[in-house]
Amino acid sequence: MSTFAMVVLGDMFAALGSLAIAYALVCERRMHRFRQPGVSYWQATMRLDGGWRRAELFTDEGLLHQRGASAWAVVGVTCWALAMVLWLVVMRRG
Repeated sequence: MSTFAMVVLGDMFAALGSLAIAYALVCERRMHRFRQPGVSYWQATMRLDGGWRRAELFTDEGLLHQRGASAWAVVGVTCWALAMVLWLVVMRRG
């Protein structure tokens, strides 16, 4: 594979990763719209477990958005890692 193609592919992975992370943030914000009555943002977020899969904090729809946020964040970080690997290979080639 040519160096140019690897750089372009790395850039594409970085851009896709950024879009995935942006959508994960949208899902996370949507999740907070579905907190259980009486649960504040602080109570749901500033916890050691991060409120992960806690039905006493979020409704079923909120937990669905939480799963979406998690899945898209993993996709985004994976894309960023692939982009970094491609860029490092290009740099090593000189």
